[in-house]
Amino acid sequence: MKKKMLAVMMGVLLSAVALSGCEGKETTGSGRGTLTEAGTTPAAGGEDPENPGEAGPTPTPGQQAEDDVVYVDSIPDLIQAIKPDAKIVLKAGDYNISEYIQDVWNTDPDLWNKNHKYAEIREVYDGVELVIRGVEGLDIKGESDNCADVEIVTDPRYAAVMSFEGCDKLILSGMTMGHTDRGECWGSVIDLVDCDSIILNNMDLYGCGVIGLNLEYCSNFLRCTDVTIRDCSMGPLDNSNSRGEWKFYNCNLTGSESGGFFSSSNGLSLYFENCTFGDKETENFMFRDDTTTKNCTWGDVNTYPDYSEYVSEAPEAVDVNNLKVTAFDGDMLQYREWTGFEIVDDATGEIEETGQRVYFYSDGTGAMYDDMSESGFSWAVDSQYSAMITMDNNQGQFGVTIYLDKNDPLSPMFMVLSMNGKSFWYYS
Repeated sequence: MKKKMLAVMMGVLLSAVALSGCEGKETTGSGRGTLTEAGTTPAAGGEDPENPGEAGPTPTPGQQAEDDVVYVDSIPDLIQAIKPDAKIVLKAGDYNISEYIQDVWNTDPDLWNKNHKYAEIREVYDGVELVIRGVEGLDIKGESDNCADVEIVTDPRYAAVMSFEGCDKLILSGMTMGHTDRGECWGSVIDLVDCDSIILNNMDLYGCGVIGLNLEYCSNFLRCTDVTIRDCSMGPLDNSNSRGEWKFYNCNLTGSESGGFFSSSNGLSLYFENCTFGDKETENFMFRDDTTTKNCTWGDVNTYPDYSEYVSEAPEAVDVNNLKVTAFDGDMLQYREWTGFEIVDDATGEIEETGQRVYFYSDGTGAMYDDMSESGFSWAVDSQYSAMITMDNNQGQFGVTIYLDKNDPLSPMFMVLSMNGKSFWYYS
């Protein structure tokens, strides 16, 4: 991560907006700072030199204004404009990422990826997704004060609407994002992996994203002002091994079907001010030791929650004859918890959990946990249908295979680890 600090003040960027997450109104509150905490996004056309104080004409989409802002009105132009310190303004309209990147994938994705330094198209279970990678100082915003005027969607249920990896000093503002299919899904709305210093302002993130905002191995800070995260199937936020301060001002976290699987990390703290929580979100965030709140509105919860409700439940039974092996990649192993189980009744397929958990990390390492011990390993995908786990300290190797229910594509995924003729089952 590059740690060069910017000296740009963000008074305008973090000026407050109403709880809807879209309409601008003035508010007060502490914690709004600079791009050690934020950055300034310019107005849409700059000042007209012949009429001081009045905005000049908006540039033609794709053109760069004198203040180095690029205005775009298509997904190809948006991707083309991505580079370090780019300031990109999206014209009002609806943008379906899948309509463009699926065509690219069907023609020559390798050539496309080779020609795009900071963007990659990669396959997920039911389609493809766009990943923005390794860019510092990127600022993408909608041109309107109403975030509903710019909406970005994706079709595949297993794809994030936008995914960022290794991006530092990232600013997103003035946009609405979600999936076209509001049913079951596994993709988050925004994925942030190994990113440093993130600002979201005036955003509306909606389900069926399994998680609205998913952060893994991120650091320094996250600042969300006037952001709505709503109607997600598993919750508004998730965290894996991130640290730093996450602060939310005038945000809505409402309507999700679960409180999420948000886990604590060493060095991570949460702060919510003037925020509104739904019932499920209240159950997950109101009682946390790592969370500070001020002037928040809570849902209808009056007792300490039972967190077991948010642990992924095992299927009651598994018919192994109804499973089919499926192709997979590293992304299908990562970003999820694999829970061990054994079949205790071959006739009914009844199962019991073993208490073991397996995690695959993006750096090629992983860990197995049970109630008594932890074992590390390294891993690599060696074909479209298999991967290999090499245990630390010469403890042997496991082959990895993934199965799905032939009749129910929305059922859990099943992973089998094989060693010396023995098989160990997991679900996710």
